[in-house]
Amino acid sequence: MKLIDSSYDILRLDKERDVEMICRGYCICYNTPLPETYEKQCEFIRKHIKHMSPLEHSIMTVLFTINRGVSHELVRHRHTGYSMESTRYCNYSNNRFNNEITFIKDSASYKSAINDIWEEGLKRAEAEYFARLDFGQTPEEARGCLPIDLATKIMVSTNFREWIEIFKLRCDSAAHYQMREVMKPLSAEMQKELPCIFGNFNFD
Repeated sequence: MKLIDSSYDILRLDKERDVEMICRGYCICYNTPLPETYEKQCEFIRKHIKHMSPLEHSIMTVLFTINRGVSHELVRHRHTGYSMESTRYCNYSNNRFNNEITFIKDSASYKSAINDIWEEGLKRAEAEYFARLDFGQTPEEARGCLPIDLATKIMVSTNFREWIEIFKLRCDSAAHYQMREVMKPLSAEMQKELPCIFGNFNFD
């Protein structure tokens, strides 16, 4: 059994290209010439940011490593492309998984008084999963015993307008604490990388 932290990795972000495409969208709407430099395009966007539709002429792809429960919340967002690790096809007893199951650390349990109980539950789930495979079940049959804390990779692609909506909902204090653990630092990074777009919003 292996325990890891939730994480994210930005796989695709072309700031200059996306800023130009967004700015072109605004310029078409207002029939104005395209500003010549990246800095002037950012300023133009900042002035018109309340008009959100041109933000759809962009794309960012992020790879999250989160637990199954959080992944199921994430896929509820529309207008978004997803590719997700499949427990039907992944056989965690194979060498490419180091013959072990990886789980996401639960900050509500890890290093707390309940941690031993939590870890024992994960060990039992891993043992049952491998026993089911040894008995002859397929991965899609054996997966029934796998808990929500199973580590899951999910690749998410969508435009900046949708990312803003995702950050608004998933960084909010009402969001699940494990969702906030990845969305808060990601939104902060985007506010730093593209302040003309994401810096106009408070995602707390």
